[in-house]
Amino acid sequence: MAFPYKTILCPVDFDENSLASLDAAIELAEHFGSSIILLYVLPMILTYGEASPAALLRDQDADAQAKLADIEKQKLGGVKHEAVVYTGDIIASILQAQADYHPDLLVMATHGRRGLSRMFLGSVAEAVVRKATCPVLTVRDEVPAAPAAAKKPAAAASTQSKSKRK
Repeated sequence: MAFPYKTILCPVDFDENSLASLDAAIELAEHFGSSIILLYVLPMILTYGEASPAALLRDQDADAQAKLADIEKQKLGGVKHEAVVYTGDIIASILQAQADYHPDLLVMATHGRRGLSRMFLGSVAEAVVRKATCPVLTVRDEVPAAPAAAKKPAAAASTQSKSKRK
């Protein structure tokens, strides 16, 4: 790992959270003069009875390349970068890209799921953080909701604290 970071790997899935992580990666790249490896992982999902798997994969790959090209034009104009598409398991592909490009930092989104949705959907970010061999910066675009106790009006909170001091 080199500091300042020379190469930053940033996996995206084209949702708002992953684009927020790309914004963070761009900010770091501009500050340190780094290059960005923009990664999209095309998951292998085949459905019986649809078009041939090869044709479907070609179409999905072309769509991903077009979306990456749009992102490159909109966001990466002044930053040295490379856009790549991997195909397969998302976690394994991110880790493979890390092995291929040897980034100094991996910047990725986290959706912040909890409870049953996390249990069923898993956590790509958590798995990557656990298995990556370089530092991982996770970015969460949403602000978590405050707990119910923190939502009480200020007057009620001060009244409660005064009554406890007696």
